[in-house]
Amino acid sequence: MSKKAELLKLIPEQGILPLYFFKDEETSVEILRALYNAGIRTVEYTNRGQAALNNFKKLRSVVDT
Repeated sequence: MSKKAELLKLIPEQGILPLYFFKDEETSVEILRALYNAGIRTVEYTNRGQAALNNFKKLRSVVDT
Protein backbone atom coordinates (compact mmCIF):
# COMPACT_ATOMS: atom_id res chain seq x y z
CA MET A 1 0.00 0.00 0.00
CA SER A 2 1.35 3.43 -0.91
CA LYS A 3 1.97 6.02 1.81
CA LYS A 4 -0.80 8.19 0.38
CA ALA A 5 -3.29 5.30 0.42
CA GLU A 6 -2.26 4.45 3.96
CA LEU A 7 -2.84 8.03 5.12
CA LEU A 8 -6.19 8.27 3.34
CA LYS A 9 -7.26 5.05 5.05
CA LEU A 10 -6.35 6.45 8.49
CA ILE A 11 -8.58 9.53 8.29
CA PRO A 12 -11.95 7.74 8.43
CA GLU A 13 -10.56 5.20 10.91
CA GLN A 14 -9.58 7.92 13.38
CA GLY A 15 -12.86 9.77 12.76
CA ILE A 16 -11.28 13.21 12.68
CA LEU A 17 -8.66 15.16 10.75
CA PRO A 18 -7.27 17.86 13.03
CA LEU A 19 -6.33 21.07 11.24
CA TYR A 20 -4.16 23.53 13.09
CA PHE A 21 -1.46 26.17 13.05
CA PHE A 22 0.31 27.88 15.88
CA LYS A 23 3.10 30.38 15.31
CA ASP A 24 5.23 29.08 18.18
CA GLU A 25 7.29 26.04 17.15
CA GLU A 26 7.28 24.33 20.54
CA THR A 27 3.54 24.77 20.95
CA SER A 28 3.02 23.25 17.49
CA VAL A 29 5.15 20.25 18.49
CA GLU A 30 3.31 19.83 21.80
CA ILE A 31 -0.05 19.89 20.01
CA LEU A 32 1.19 17.22 17.61
CA ARG A 33 2.40 15.08 20.52
CA ALA A 34 -0.91 15.48 22.35
CA LEU A 35 -2.81 14.43 19.23
CA TYR A 36 -0.52 11.43 18.79
CA ASN A 37 -1.01 10.40 22.42
CA ALA A 38 -4.77 10.59 21.80
CA GLY A 39 -4.45 8.11 18.92
CA ILE A 40 -4.47 10.59 16.05
CA ARG A 41 -1.97 9.62 13.35
CA THR A 42 -2.96 12.01 10.55
CA VAL A 43 -3.13 15.79 10.92
CA GLU A 44 -3.15 18.79 8.63
CA TYR A 45 -0.85 21.65 9.56
CA THR A 46 -2.04 24.88 7.95
CA ASN A 47 0.42 26.99 6.00
CA ARG A 48 -0.32 30.33 7.64
CA GLY A 49 2.08 32.99 8.71
CA GLN A 50 5.82 33.31 8.37
CA ALA A 51 6.60 30.57 10.88
CA ALA A 52 4.59 27.86 9.10
CA LEU A 53 7.35 26.43 6.90
CA ASN A 54 9.92 26.26 9.70
CA ASN A 55 7.36 24.78 12.06
CA PHE A 56 6.37 22.18 9.48
CA LYS A 57 10.03 21.17 9.10
CA LYS A 58 10.27 20.78 12.87
CA LEU A 59 7.07 18.72 12.96
CA ARG A 60 8.46 16.44 10.23
CA SER A 61 11.65 15.95 12.22
CA VAL A 62 9.59 14.93 15.26
CA VAL A 63 7.52 12.48 13.20
CA ASP A 64 10.55 10.99 11.46
CA THR A 65 12.30 10.12 14.74
